[in-house]
Amino acid sequence: MNKWLLSYMFLLVGLTAQAQNLDELVSFIKQNPKKASIYLIEGGQTTINLNSSQVMPLASAAKTIIAITFAKQVAAKKISPTTKVAVQDLAKYYIPNTDGQAHPNWLKSIGKSAADSVTLLQVAKGMIKFSSNANTEYLQDLLGLATINKTLATLQFKSHQPLYYFTAGATMATLRPEGKNNEEWIKELSVLSLAAYAKKCEEAHQRLKTDPDYIKQFSFARLPLSVQKVWSDRLVGSTTYDYAQLMQKILDGKFFEPKVQSVLESIMEWPMAYSGNQAMFNHLGQKGGSTAFVLTDAFYASAKNGTKIACAFFFNNLDAKENAMVNKHFGDFEASILTDADFRKKLVTALR
Repeated sequence: MNKWLLSYMFLLVGLTAQAQNLDELVSFIKQNPKKASIYLIEGGQTTINLNSSQVMPLASAAKTIIAITFAKQVAAKKISPTTKVAVQDLAKYYIPNTDGQAHPNWLKSIGKSAADSVTLLQVAKGMIKFSSNANTEYLQDLLGLATINKTLATLQFKSHQPLYYFTAGATMATLRPEGKNNEEWIKELSVLSLAAYAKKCEEAHQRLKTDPDYIKQFSFARLPLSVQKVWSDRLVGSTTYDYAQLMQKILDGKFFEPKVQSVLESIMEWPMAYSGNQAMFNHLGQKGGSTAFVLTDAFYASAKNGTKIACAFFFNNLDAKENAMVNKHFGDFEASILTDADFRKKLVTALR
């Protein structure tokens, strides 16, 4: 039983290129156009554009849009990054064993317990670095979906779907009505319109927020992989083109107002806290996501040697064996794109 529903944190500590034996992953990308997509920008020029218009589930990479909205609201003085939030208020949205321990690991990293409070900026950073789903739901509630999707409309995307309470959808998906078997429930969830599906997720979000007993109804026994697949397929979707272009906008530092840019960098550039990365980069930001079937990554970097990279690569509809293979090579693949010019040339040639 998969108990890691929606998460992803890739730690770029002491980053070095390790382009060793990545042929298996590169070959998989080339041979599986429905399952893999990549868009790479080097020095402002597109060098790889493979299946980049294919809309795929973003998983936690979609949290980048919430971070941008947060930065905009801080810059507009609608919210203060220093406002305190009780950890117990965040805990209302925490669904145990569904995020790879992201939420408790975030709290541990900042030395906070259930009786403490944290700042809004810490909440936003925990959403991006550790991929806390509880923090995601809290910030969606605070900022408002309408405001978040208004931000989405300003980012010049071609294919991005609107955000909804997508992490709360994990609880909604377990509430199979009495008298329905899994097959019937899967069919019902699959044919719902986006608006109807999002409404069900919003109801789950509100129940998490207001009903302490609601979480007790969540059970992995009622969330087999077949149901998880429907939930994963219906996560917010976009393309590698959109996300590579978004990474390029952040990297350029000109698209957003200076105050927005400053706050956004403080959230997205969490890898820069590590000395190994500081030695190699002036800027390095990243957000990825995963489910049992999806792996996504979007990142940007400005290296001290002058290299500037913006990239997104997505995988979807992976079976268990494929997921294990992609996970095995994922870190080295990203590190090699970021740090190894020869590997990038090889990749460009291989994916033509």
